[in-house]
Amino acid sequence: MIKNPSISIFGLGRVGGVLQKSLSDSGYQIKSVFSREIFPDSVDELGDLIFLTVQDSEIGNLTNKLTASFSDYSDKFIIHCSGTLDASVLEPFRSKGAEIASFHPLKAITLNDNSLENVWFDMDGDDEVLKLLKKIAKDFNAHSFEVKPEAKPLLHAAAVVSANYVVTLMKLATDLAKAGDIDPEVALKALLPLTESSISNIKEKGFQEALTGPIARGDEETIKEHVKILKNHPDLLSIYKKLGYLTVELTRLEPESKTKLKKLLE
Repeated sequence: MIKNPSISIFGLGRVGGVLQKSLSDSGYQIKSVFSREIFPDSVDELGDLIFLTVQDSEIGNLTNKLTASFSDYSDKFIIHCSGTLDASVLEPFRSKGAEIASFHPLKAITLNDNSLENVWFDMDGDDEVLKLLKKIAKDFNAHSFEVKPEAKPLLHAAAVVSANYVVTLMKLATDLAKAGDIDPEVALKALLPLTESSISNIKEKGFQEALTGPIARGDEETIKEHVKILKNHPDLLSIYKKLGYLTVELTRLEPESKTKLKKLLE
């Protein structure tokens, strides 16, 4: 494993920016940074670790451009940060002497982010690179775990659900409140603490113990009332029923109660 490796980064968007700062703050030497308009003149400008933090659709093109430009990547580690692509997209670097890996932060990174502390990174690739990436994650006060290449798209789908779709669910919640002439901004302020407490309960107690509300209680009458009032809002009713149907399986209710609730939500 390379000791005190120098770093190069291609791409200074959200991921590249926070990665550069986190590496620098952790004591790593940033040897060079490149954007769309700036490209190295020689391989000597590149560090020991080369991070490709461009968009997924650009990783293959950048890989081809770099391997066509320079013939020797011996002792270089090439890493991309895509959530959907595995390390094999960097295969052209292998034939030029490099080792490859992916290092994807499971975080909804914004333009204002300046830390990767407590973030989980999923990784796949060559053993020596992964050893170094595990150390880098620790230096960030972050976490890492290895995944099989074929699991990458599924994990990314899971990340989309857990991050993006929570936003969608909160919008749905405010739309439901709006249907009752409640100001969406007021509704959001009132509902966010409830959402935060549910997430905290999942963390501490698991799914079943965190579940509260009429479905967890087997309260058919309340569910009937919800379905009845939402018939005037068919799009909202459809989503409410689908989510409710899935929620029934999380409960500790007796099979008979589960069956009754499912019929109401079909």
